[in-house]
Amino acid sequence: MRTSAHRIAAGLAAALTTTLTVTLPASPAAAGEPFQNPDTGLVFYSTYPTEVVGRQATPDGVCRQVPADAAWMLTWSGGFTSVPGYQTTDCSGPATELNNFHSWPEGRYLTYRAS
Repeated sequence: MRTSAHRIAAGLAAALTTTLTVTLPASPAAAGEPFQNPDTGLVFYSTYPTEVVGRQATPDGVCRQVPADAAWMLTWSGGFTSVPGYQTTDCSGPATELNNFHSWPEGRYLTYRAS
């Protein structure tokens, strides 16, 4: 009975390892900068929650491009009070405040202006 239990456990472990190898995304270190806690400035993250895809140290009011694979952002430091996101390439039209700790589909916001 013990031998069959060990064989079943070994089979399940092998199946789990194979499944995880196929379904887990690539290591964040290979694709982007790893998550830091605490971090500094305004930090953009991909849908993979611990991958940094962009950052800005201090607010300057300049229209900047949102990193293409950004899906959420967090203001760690630097005095950012407002970070509106735009669906246009020139920060025109209606804006959505991104500084409220929410996520969005990749590519939804093309530009932002941090103040």
